[in-house]
Amino acid sequence: MSVSRPLGRLLTGTTHWGLGVRCFSNTPIAQFPRRRPSPKDMLSVAAAAPKDLSPQTAPYTQPQLEELQQHFTPRQLSALMVGEQAISRSDFEGRVPRRAGDPLALDYIDDLAVRDPVLDLPDRRPKPSSKVKYDSKGWVVPEQNIPVVEDSKYKYSEDDQEGDMYRNLAMHTGLSESELKSVRSKLLVSHSVTNQTRMGKIRRIYALAVAGNGNGLLGIGEGKASEAEDAIRQATYMAIRNMEPVPRYESRTTFGDVQVKNGAVEMTVFTRPPGFGVRCSQYIFEMCRCAGIQDLSARVTRSRNPMNVVKTFMMALKSQKLPETIARGRGKKFIDVRRVYYGGKT
Repeated sequence: MSVSRPLGRLLTGTTHWGLGVRCFSNTPIAQFPRRRPSPKDMLSVAAAAPKDLSPQTAPYTQPQLEELQQHFTPRQLSALMVGEQAISRSDFEGRVPRRAGDPLALDYIDDLAVRDPVLDLPDRRPKPSSKVKYDSKGWVVPEQNIPVVEDSKYKYSEDDQEGDMYRNLAMHTGLSESELKSVRSKLLVSHSVTNQTRMGKIRRIYALAVAGNGNGLLGIGEGKASEAEDAIRQATYMAIRNMEPVPRYESRTTFGDVQVKNGAVEMTVFTRPPGFGVRCSQYIFEMCRCAGIQDLSARVTRSRNPMNVVKTFMMALKSQKLPETIARGRGKKFIDVRRVYYGGKT
């Protein structure tokens, strides 16, 4: 027994079951309860002589069929006729009509083709006309031909998506499309990542790419998508967009040795003489080729995670100490700093 429900409801007064009987339902008793037909009544109805069909259930006349042909295609009309022939019309005549005077009865509409202005939505379909034409398959033929626009100057091709990418990059970077197409790009890292959510594990592809023009411009980009191709395209796009100038000594190496720590990666970049070459890991080697660095060596200690190694080397290139900065910080002339640190060759 529920505490929130008063005890008086459990002890109802007069019910149709009798006095003093407990009623555990709050549903009001129907004033006109339905009476199930007994087997005797059902046999009497079945034995009764068949009566004539009412106009609502009589077969369609020829004018009615002509009117239906304006609303349905020939295939639809034939399907409807076959469906109605499969149902015996005597079943409709044998149904017991709903009682009259029932206060709980709903206002049923016998003819469902009539639209109720309150309950039904307005009819927004175009009004049928006699000018509707049908093709051999039963489809409606439009009154006006669909216009076809043909432009001889423009032809769609699969390269349009790539062309849009270069146009967007030209707007962001200020480079021409021919210069952007000559940019060297390389995919360095690609692996799958998984995100655990309440709906399950969502698997995606991560890609890290590097791009450069081979003459002092270098950029890295990351991409993530459900497909590997989309992730690589996104990473290449961001790498080209993030390209920025990298300082180089004699357009071949770095300005002195650089030590950088990024997370668990500790890296030392050494400047080298001409002809030394690039002696380092494969990730730094590809970045040097894109940036145009020819003589360099690097040592990576502790963590050697590929993604962090690429980002750390980019930080090392941007954190070089230039001769102009050293001269300005020590209050000396640039010619003096150049002679002391670089032997007067810069």
